[in-house]
Amino acid sequence: MPSQPDPQRTSPIEKNPLEQLSADGGTVSPDAEARGPSTPEVGDLGLLRQVPMTVQVEVGRAVMTLGEILDEVDVGTSIRLDRHAGDPVEVYVNGALFARAEVVVVQDQIGAKIIELVDPERPLRPSGLR
Repeated sequence: MPSQPDPQRTSPIEKNPLEQLSADGGTVSPDAEARGPSTPEVGDLGLLRQVPMTVQVEVGRAVMTLGEILDEVDVGTSIRLDRHAGDPVEVYVNGALFARAEVVVVQDQIGAKIIELVDPERPLRPSGLR
């Protein structure tokens, strides 16, 4: 004859198999799951806030042939980029487009002042940039 589980030794998950553990170790009721996943707030990321990310600011791009680079590029050469002075620059986080910014000078250092956060769902521009 199979033995019955001891009700005193049963964990919360065993008491109700539909309950789940939440990120903070508590339980989530089945009706909370039915409402759909909740969007975590920035303050709820805990240890993820410590993960290092690479932030790059792209001033512009140029397409050149190997011959042009070998024959024409030397110390003092100016390379014309695909941007105009005053155009916003792109800010990438770990290679993904995150924002647009304007170039600023902060205490003798170049910086980027965010002017627009980029919607990842927005289609690419014809140049391949978002």
